[in-house]
Amino acid sequence: MTATVARTAWGWIPHALSFLRVLLVLSIYYAAYHRDAPLFAVLVMGAVLTDILDGPLARHLGTESRLGANVDSAADAIFYLSLPVWTWMFKADVVHQLRYLIAGFTVLYASVIVLSHIRFRAIGVHNRLSRASGTVGVAGAFYVILWGLEWWVYVVVVAMLAADLAQRFGALLRANFGKPQDIIR
Repeated sequence: MTATVARTAWGWIPHALSFLRVLLVLSIYYAAYHRDAPLFAVLVMGAVLTDILDGPLARHLGTESRLGANVDSAADAIFYLSLPVWTWMFKADVVHQLRYLIAGFTVLYASVIVLSHIRFRAIGVHNRLSRASGTVGVAGAFYVILWGLEWWVYVVVVAMLAADLAQRFGALLRANFGKPQDIIR
C-alpha cells in the first residue's frame, strides 16, 4: 500500500478520536452523576488521551484540516468547560466557594472561543501553554474531587489559567495588529 493510500485509509481516525471525546464527555457526566470515581477517572483519562492523540495523528497522516481543528477545539471546549460541573457533582461546596472565579474564567474562555472564530474562522487558539493549562485543569479537578481544595492547588490552577488566557488574548491582539504568530492549529 502506498503512503498516500495508507493516509487516506487511516485519515478518518483523528476525527473519530475528536468525536469519541464528545461521547466520553457524556459518559463522564453519567459517572459523575452516580459518583462513580473509578469510572469517572478512567473516562476522563480516555478523553485526555483522545485529545493528546488526535492532532499529532492528523498531522502525521497528512489529514489535518480546518474542520478537524474545529471539531477538536469544540470537543476540547465541551470537555474543559465541564470540569467545574463534574467537580460540583462530587464536591458542590468547593464549587460554591469558587463560583465567581469559575464564572469569570468561563466567560473569558467563551469570549476567546467566539473571538477566535470571528478572527480566524477557528474555534480555538492553541499552543503548548494551552495544552499545559488543560492538563493542570484536569489534574486540579481530580485533586479537588479526591482530596478537596487546598491553597496551593488553587494558586497553581488560577495562575495557569490566567497565563493561558493572557496567551490566547495576546494571540488575538497580535493577529489584529499585524503579528499573527504563535498560533498553532
